[in-house]
Amino acid sequence: MKKRIIIDTDPGVDDAIALMYALKRKELDIVLISSAGGNGPIENITSNALHLVELLGANIPVVQGATQPIKRKAGYALGAQGESGLGNYTFNRKTQAYKPVEGEACDVIYQTLKQSKRKTTIVAIGPMTNIAKLIIQHPDCLDKIEEIVFESGTKEKIYGKPYKSFNAGYDPEAAEVIFQSGVKIVMVPMELGHIAYLDKKDIARFKRTNQLGKTYAKMFDGYRDFHVGNLGAAVHDACAVYYLTHPQHFKTEQTNIQIKYYSLPSKNKEKAASSENWTSSSTTKNPSKASRKYKKLEKKTEDYGYIDTNFESANKNATICMDIDVAAFKKDLFEALEQYQ
Repeated sequence: MKKRIIIDTDPGVDDAIALMYALKRKELDIVLISSAGGNGPIENITSNALHLVELLGANIPVVQGATQPIKRKAGYALGAQGESGLGNYTFNRKTQAYKPVEGEACDVIYQTLKQSKRKTTIVAIGPMTNIAKLIIQHPDCLDKIEEIVFESGTKEKIYGKPYKSFNAGYDPEAAEVIFQSGVKIVMVPMELGHIAYLDKKDIARFKRTNQLGKTYAKMFDGYRDFHVGNLGAAVHDACAVYYLTHPQHFKTEQTNIQIKYYSLPSKNKEKAASSENWTSSSTTKNPSKASRKYKKLEKKTEDYGYIDTNFESANKNATICMDIDVAAFKKDLFEALEQYQ
């Protein structure tokens, strides 16, 4: 029986790779895609998600997610993913035919969960705001969730401290809601994306494979992951989806994970960036101008908090992926790419 899944994503180049892979796996039944803020204003991220669904020839509903974290001001990670969120790849946002479904993401996710007698797995490959709001506003949803697999955090520490990761750091309060919910959770840490990255030979193979591969190569051209640098392209989020289809290719351990905070939200909460100030059309007309205008919003949101792992704790609340079979991962990734005409 196919695994019923909802993908919560903030495309994002590595998110685009994850979707490409997921849509060609017969083991997966993707019933909904929800957009998560972080890599840019939610309107642009939703537009990216809609475009990828069209580009990949799928017919899956997409719902727009929350505009900002549950307790903090929105800040955007423009540097790593490019101004559009998809590296050097661009498309005409004004001519998009595919539109998001109506409703708030947490409500639409809830209704989607309730529609089936079977439990659903949620794959969170962006900040986890939508999932936290789902749990807060619809606590009975937990009975309908098989597990939450998320990409963020690290399994290792540098000088005794975990290094920062964006998805948790953008909205640590949201991650804390999930960690304390009691639902089964699987953490796919950043290091796996840095182990199973696409090197220059892999990217050249993308270009040779088909037209979609050439499109993805354009995305890679504008993708700047700090840890991989010029060696290639890290595809963290694809590792999370790969866990769903090939858990046997991962080494895992049980651990305790919790959120630790660098800073707490101000009591006088700052007004979040207005979505109408940065729309899809404004970035299409002059993305560089829009990027300069909102440079102040490209703040280090991962400075808000981080995921702390404790393997010695008696309270094991998560499965953490410690290693991945890189050869198997790349083999299956290219098999998915080759299915696109």
